[in-house]
Amino acid sequence: MVERICPACRHGNPLENRYCGACGAALTGADALAPREPGALAPRQFPLSSAQMRQLGAALALGAATLALEAGKAWLRRRMGTATTVPAHSITTGAADPITVPTVTEPITVTTTIISQRVVEIWERGELVRQVVERHVWRRE
Repeated sequence: MVERICPACRHGNPLENRYCGACGAALTGADALAPREPGALAPRQFPLSSAQMRQLGAALALGAATLALEAGKAWLRRRMGTATTVPAHSITTGAADPITVPTVTEPITVTTTIISQRVVEIWERGELVRQVVERHVWRRE
């Protein structure tokens, strides 16, 4: 990349500038054109302390562990949602009669049951007069 170098202060300026951005001198003549150094546009690097490196490593490790956990959960969800079929075959145990394994044709279902119970007691003059038990059951398959 080519840039204009100020003859007064040696500051690099873009080609469209007519005056130096640092000192204001006029940028005229073909001698003001010079190739830009390759390292002139390199990003500045900030050194990290050992404590910052440890924090960065801990954050990266936690992120990797979270990704692995999410991948495992997705695999288990997919595995539990599909039908498990085991081919019917005989397992020989060395005994005279082989053990037969039945074929599973239905998918495994998971049922979640939530039970809520509330007891209302009515007391009058220190004695239990009435007791009402409310029980709610929610099931999700």
